[in-house]
Formats: sequence, structure tokens, C-alpha cells
Amino acid sequence: MINIGIIEDNYFQLNNYREFLEDFQECKVVFACKSMEEFRELPFKGEDVNVILLDISLPGESGIQGMQELKRIYPESKIIVLSGHDGKHYVIESIRQGANGYIIKTSRLMEIYHSILDTISEGGTLSPKAAHLLISHINKDPLEDIRHKLTKREYELLALLKEGYSYKEMADKLFVTVFTVNQHLKKVYQKLNVATKSELISKIWSNSLVSLLLISAFVNNCLDIL
Repeated sequence: MINIGIIEDNYFQLNNYREFLEDFQECKVVFACKSMEEFRELPFKGEDVNVILLDISLPGESGIQGMQELKRIYPESKIIVLSGHDGKHYVIESIRQGANGYIIKTSRLMEIYHSILDTISEGGTLSPKAAHLLISHINKDPLEDIRHKLTKREYELLALLKEGYSYKEMADKLFVTVFTVNQHLKKVYQKLNVATKSELISKIWSNSLVSLLLISAFVNNCLDIL
């Protein structure tokens, strides 16, 4: 038996999810609430819950804000975010807070059912749109967030520095002197508020580190069942 909890503020969708899922013999909806506040008022929370379908745009406390409480009460449960939002930051923040899946609400009910089965058997699930957003975040250029602060030449130098080139190698590659490389990088130091080459490299790779930590968090959430 798969015990399921649902928190969804749209009354029609809430009942639609509940009635659809309870048509399957292996599914049992143990609670269906319209908000985190309503969830807290439930008289009994002792029954095991395998999967929680969670809307993140709730009245009062958001689903993202309530996720840690749900994980504390049901530490063994898997949380699948069901959201109308397909913005990258919603997907990323949900995974950071411990979600095991992210499904866009435009998904068909049968797709949601299969996502529940995937989460139970594999540990996690992402709708194609959410997966694309996560992959694009992981694969983005680590210089992307600071590129607007740089001139074209400064960007070229940081791109080479990121790849491990020495100042002499950068100078040879760009047909300039080492002195010119130093002058450009001094300006970069000022723009990025760093004082040393090691600080600069750390700044460049910080965005990639966040991306790696993010995907690591999702993988760990998925592997919790193993």
C-alpha cells in the first residue's frame, strides 16, 4: 500500500487528485489539506506516509517554507512538488529544501501517478520541463553571473584563468604582454572585490560549486530509499 498525503490549495484539484489516486488499489490518501495551517490542525499524524504531493503556492505559509516541517514529521516520506510554476528558481529552491521530485501541474493525472511509482521505486522524479531547467542550471558557464561586470578582454582572461592557464600562457594566447594581463586582472580584482588570484578563482567557481551541491542534494534525496 502506498500512503499518500496531499497539500493543495485549489479545492477542485485537491479532490481531483484524491479521487483519481484512490481508484488505484495500491494507493491510499491519508490526508488532503488546502494549506500548511490546515495540515497542522489534523488531529492525528501518526500514520506512515510514503509520498506527499505538495503545492508550493499555498495561502499563508508556502510549500517550500513548510517542507522541513513535513520532513521532520514524516522523515521517511518522499515529497513531490506539484506546482504551476516552471521558473528555474522554484525548481532549484524546492530541491535545496529536500524535495524528491518536481512536477508541473499541467501534467496529466496518469503522469502524476507514474511519478509517484517512480519516486517509490527509484527515489525521485522530475517532469521534462523541470529536468531541463535543472540541467541548464548545472551546465551554465560559471562566469555567467559576473559577465555583465566585465569587458570583453577581462572576460577572455577569466575564461583562460578558469581553464588553468598561467599569466604567461594567457599573454601568449592573446598576443599581449604579461604586464597587460596583470593590469586587466587588477581591474577585475577591484570589480569583484577580491585581493588575490586564489580568491578570484574561488569566486569564478563558486557558482559551479553551488550547482554541484544542488544536484548532489537531489541525488542524495533520491538515494535515501536504498
